[in-house]
Amino acid sequence: MDNPFKKRATEYFDAPGALLSILSPEPLRRFFEGNAASYFDRLATIVGTPGSGKTTIARLIEFDTVIALLRSLPSTDHKDVTRALADCMVIDDLRPKILAFRLATTPDMRDIWELPYSAKVRAALLRSLIQARAVLGWLRKVEGVGADLSQVRIGAREQFEVQSRLIHTHDTLAFRDYARSVEERIFRVVTALVAPSEDQLIEVGPESAYEPFSIVESITIPSIAGVEGGEIILKPLCIVDDAHELHPDQFADVDQWLSGRELKVARWLMTRVDAINPDVFRHALATGPESHGAAAAGSTPNRDWILKLMQKGPSERRAFKATVRDISKRYIEQMPSLRRHSIRLEDCLSARESPLSAADAKHLSRSVRAVIDESGFGAGRVDTIRSWIPPELPEDTRQSLLRILVHRESRRTPQTELFAPEPDEREEEVTPRSVNAALIAGANLRLTHDYGRPFYFGFDRLVDASGENIEQFIQLAGALVDNVETRILRGREPKLDAKVQDEILVGQAKDTIDRWNFPHSEAVRRLIDFIAARCRERTLEPNAPLDDGANAFGIPQSEMDRFQKEGGRLIQVLHYALAYNALSLTENYDCKRKTWCLFQLGGLPILRSGLTFGRGGFCEGHLSDLIASIGE
Repeated sequence: MDNPFKKRATEYFDAPGALLSILSPEPLRRFFEGNAASYFDRLATIVGTPGSGKTTIARLIEFDTVIALLRSLPSTDHKDVTRALADCMVIDDLRPKILAFRLATTPDMRDIWELPYSAKVRAALLRSLIQARAVLGWLRKVEGVGADLSQVRIGAREQFEVQSRLIHTHDTLAFRDYARSVEERIFRVVTALVAPSEDQLIEVGPESAYEPFSIVESITIPSIAGVEGGEIILKPLCIVDDAHELHPDQFADVDQWLSGRELKVARWLMTRVDAINPDVFRHALATGPESHGAAAAGSTPNRDWILKLMQKGPSERRAFKATVRDISKRYIEQMPSLRRHSIRLEDCLSARESPLSAADAKHLSRSVRAVIDESGFGAGRVDTIRSWIPPELPEDTRQSLLRILVHRESRRTPQTELFAPEPDEREEEVTPRSVNAALIAGANLRLTHDYGRPFYFGFDRLVDASGENIEQFIQLAGALVDNVETRILRGREPKLDAKVQDEILVGQAKDTIDRWNFPHSEAVRRLIDFIAARCRERTLEPNAPLDDGANAFGIPQSEMDRFQKEGGRLIQVLHYALAYNALSLTENYDCKRKTWCLFQLGGLPILRSGLTFGRGGFCEGHLSDLIASIGE
């Protein structure tokens, strides 16, 4: 099998069996944490950056994938995924409960917006097309698992007898044929060289609005081969994927329509960040991954609809690490050359520091000596400072830390007078200083910038570089796995040293950012370059005031509160920067008795710029600085 890390997303795996072989249950558990039932009785608008796992979740719970999973039991090792699906109420007692179909947003759906009709007619055409394709998708899924459609029953609401008769719910084959005719009529209108006039639609288009979502409650299957228990009653779920491809007005209309309480089917609307109103998205970020923004008239957030953010905060790092460790294990199991050697990705990524060359070590030693001489500290005081540094650290790291600590003590020591006593005669009692992990990282980053010493290596830093984004992890890990596989094929040890890892990860980050081609991508690059330059300057200050440095730009929260009025072009630039993982936003961050809004660089810009992955360190500025950075 080809390297599965080269697959950009699970949608490239067409067969459910191939998909199951690489799927991890962890993203599913993280997605449904909390009240799983709420995802099936109201609209769920699911918002995430590219690669955040939206399509993975959709493909995993699609009906054919679930049936393939159930049929594989108990002879396979998919029991963990099965348990996750049961916990999430997709299956119960090893029987499916949800008939899910993922409806990808296609260009012809967007093209409806361009038709020369009133907004009401265009909205009706799009809604009818979505429902027709959903009905056909559900029945295809049912037929695809071997069920006889003539024996399948469509459960309709009792008070909708007339509407049920019009769309033929009493006869599943006729029900399917009618849905096909609706799709065909709308498709002919959309693709016509010259669109018919609105008056002619009654002749060539659908005769009336097609609304099975308001009528259908369930779909009942007599039995499915390989699934025990006889008759199965399923709740239909339509997952509208890539909804950001719609025109903004179409998206708003579909969002409002699907949030209606009269709809009885389950429905999800999956979209990127850039389709969501900036204020709504900012509010959701501030209040948590399951939240809501401004409600449409007549709807109530959390009762009629929920907004689910795929992004997670820093508290989720441990869960994300467990997720990607499991994903990397499953992907590697699909590669015979690695599976034969019982390879684990984390074992192939050396966490051992690469020492400086002899010439660089000598240069560093002279640099430290010069700082000590400039400080005027005597040998006793220098030895005291040196005693604060953990002895188990590599010598070059200890030297870099000593240089920083001497700078810090110099700033704390009052300026000496011209005829002051000799250093040895004026030594004072020095308060011991702690050397924490962040300061050690800051010392190592200084060595990276001064001497090119590798910094980005080891599994933990690979996870940090992924920015809570599964696809970004797969792309970065894939570049490393390629190198591991090559070494194995050449009969060499699979473990990659720090230098090789650093070169691969930094190179991958630079290439990806250079290839950005989304709206406002050039302005986004200018924005992250400005923030990175300011952060690098702050990080490399001689006394390392922020320990491991900065990777964010902070402005007063009061300025961010006026962002919608004063942000100008930056409003759209920031929206796409958030959508494509270039930046993340942390509002109402308290520091130095002030409240800040932090614009934090994403994993790839951090890699490219040689900055820390630690959170909290930022350089201060103003909204006007960010606006000026993107130019006109």
